[in-house]
This record gives sequence, C-alpha cells and structure tokens, in this order.
Amino acid sequence: MTQDGSYSMSGDPTEQAGRLQRSAAELHMRRRWAEAEALAGRASSLLAGQPDTPPLGRACQDLAGTLDDLGDHAQAEVHYRRASAILSAVPTGGSDDTMRIRCARGLAANLRMQQRGEEADAILVSALALSEHLLGPTDVDTLATMTGLGLLWEGLGRVDEAEELYRQALVRAEVAAGAEPDQVAGIAAALAGLLERRRNQVRVGVGGCPPPPG
Repeated sequence: MTQDGSYSMSGDPTEQAGRLQRSAAELHMRRRWAEAEALAGRASSLLAGQPDTPPLGRACQDLAGTLDDLGDHAQAEVHYRRASAILSAVPTGGSDDTMRIRCARGLAANLRMQQRGEEADAILVSALALSEHLLGPTDVDTLATMTGLGLLWEGLGRVDEAEELYRQALVRAEVAAGAEPDQVAGIAAALAGLLERRRNQVRVGVGGCPPPPG
C-alpha cells in the first residue's frame, strides 16, 4: 500500500500478489475486512494464472493464511494445496524444507477448522515424520508440529495419545540447544490444560456436576 492509500501493481504477478496479500493482512489487523477480502481476492486471481515455481508456492502459502484469517477456508485450502504440491517438488536440504512443514501445518489447521479432523491427522502425521527427518527431532518446527498434532488428537478424543505426544515434545524442547522459552511454555500449557480437563471430567463423572469455581 502506498502512502496515498493506493496499491502498487508494478513487478511480476507473483510479486504483485505478495504485496496485495501483505496489504490484506494489514487491513485485516485494522478490522477493515471488506477491503482486506477485496485485496486477497485480487491476489488470488493474479496467482491463478502463474506457473508453479517455489516463489509462487511461498506466495500461495502466505495468501492461504490470510484467507483463513478472513474466514474463507475453502479458498485457503486451494492455495495451501497448491503451495504444498509446489514445495513437495523442491529438492530437500534448503530453506524450503521449513516452508514445506509449515505449509502442511497450515493446511491441517485449515482442515480442522472445516471439521475434517481425520484428513488433518494424516497430513500432520506425515509432516511430523518429514520434519524429524529433514529438520531434526528438536527443531522448533518439529516441536510445533508435535504440539499441533497433540491438539488435533485431543479434539478427536485421542486424549492418551495426545498426552504422550505433549510429554515427548516437552522433553525434546527442554533438552534442545537454544530452545525458545515461549515454545517450552506453550507445550507445558497444552499438557497442563489437557490434564486439567481430564480431572474435571473425572469430577463430573463422580459427582454429577463440576466443582464450583475458585
């Protein structure tokens, strides 16, 4: 977005779409949703006719995240899947390894919002195995994928499996060199939340009603 409120359309279509996506994300943060949706739609149209290249894959991924934020989950899924197909064809061993894992997490989150948990499960299980192989078991994106999978499993009623995954992720995070304190805290909070919900369910089962607050 330029200083006068207009939008620069110079450069190739992928770059133009990237600028539109960033402007749409900014407008979304300002709660100017109609304008954000219009820009995201223009970005989507620009990307539709472009050949599949790694930069376009990254642009599709970014746009998918913005569309999810705007509530257009169906269109976001289209862009996540295109980005995933592009990034999966890129040779491993470079910076796109991380993008590939994050794209899978984004698509899984999108499917979860669409109440398609089983599809999301298959994607995250594969992404976790790939992340452990490409990035390592204690990489920040591997741990984020473990946490996301745990949240999904908990929502699917696979609570014991989710608890075990949280515990594994927490152990890995605590021993990882240069671990991010916020990530460690986030995993610990996810585990604590699961345990608290389980305790509340037991209390309800025993007493017939939850305990009073406080």
